[in-house]
Amino acid sequence: MTDAFLGTWIMQPEQNDYQFGNPPQQGSYKIETEGDGYLVTMDWMTADGKEMTMSYNAIPDGKEYPTDPATGVDTMSMTRISDNVLDSAAMKDGVVVAYGTRILSEDENTMTVKQSGKTPNGQEFINTSVYLRKSD
Repeated sequence: MTDAFLGTWIMQPEQNDYQFGNPPQQGSYKIETEGDGYLVTMDWMTADGKEMTMSYNAIPDGKEYPTDPATGVDTMSMTRISDNVLDSAAMKDGVVVAYGTRILSEDENTMTVKQSGKTPNGQEFINTSVYLRKSD
């Protein structure tokens, strides 16, 4: 079976819907295999033009794994819900502080990423970004 999440995805900024923070001007999402799991690399340009990048490794087995302390969280888990749904959770002191769901369209060429969490004042939010598969 081919893993439809693998590849490079290009953000469609006009389709972003953010309840918290400012959506990026542009971005990409690359998912590669590494060992038993994924290497996920995200590159984006903030609303004020700053270029950012973040990478992490994740095994989609639902188990918690320690993360780099620089991320601000202690552990992360990733769960493969189905062929077209991939979830992740970031924990700090045993509490989920951020949750992400990646959903592939039926044709597997669009990935919708929904990130949820709480603002510093405790209000819940959902930020949605849409990505199109980059053609090779």
